[in-house]
Amino acid sequence: MKLRLLLLVASLKGIPGMNSHIVILLTSVLLSAPVHATTYSAEAIDAQIVDAKTNQPLEGVIVVAHWEVSRVVPSFVPIMPFVNDPRGPFQLQIMETVTDANGRFHFPAWGPLSVPPLAALGDRDPHLIFFKEGYVPWAISNGHPSTFDYSASSTRSSELNGTTIKLKKFEGDLQAYAAQFTNLSGNLNFVRNYRDDTCNWKRIPRMLGTVIKIKRSFREKLIFSALPNLDDIRQDGCGSAEEWLKDYLK
Repeated sequence: MKLRLLLLVASLKGIPGMNSHIVILLTSVLLSAPVHATTYSAEAIDAQIVDAKTNQPLEGVIVVAHWEVSRVVPSFVPIMPFVNDPRGPFQLQIMETVTDANGRFHFPAWGPLSVPPLAALGDRDPHLIFFKEGYVPWAISNGHPSTFDYSASSTRSSELNGTTIKLKKFEGDLQAYAAQFTNLSGNLNFVRNYRDDTCNWKRIPRMLGTVIKIKRSFREKLIFSALPNLDDIRQDGCGSAEEWLKDYLK
């Protein structure tokens, strides 16, 4: 990692207006950066989802997994040499699947995938999101004590691998059910990144198609929900969300 940073600084010397004092300062700042892996891989995830009350397998649960890379930039302030990159984090990997008749789902292993200098995958990754209509939406990450824990480990695994996950059936009226989607909407914010043209929303068509249909049904009944709509996921260079999701909006 340090070698990559030094090569990055060396490349800056050829930029017009980049004087030696700036290069020396940047070198010292970059060399003080914490050491993280330069590539990441993930182990496969296999688990089962059941009804929390009956323990019966749940077929058709939509499951999303994503691994989010944080990145920083030098600030040139001695007491705070690095600050969050204004572009925000990016998704190293996004996967979506649905449970089978036995309530089981599988995400294959992947990697290695490279990350740029001054970027790292958090120890809480992967983030997993579960949803089946009529059930309480649920999301979970690995149970590290801080969302800002980073280690040099280049291989990541999910603590849910090999476990049985229980989803609670929702009991209540539509108004109360709509309120349950606030957290789900927040957990899906990673696909609504307007800072680039990554088109992350194309990776989770089942989830988005389902929640947009539910949003429309709530709207018809004049019930507010925080769920995304088609306008929320539009990105330049990504094409029409309605066209891409048409098979899931039926």
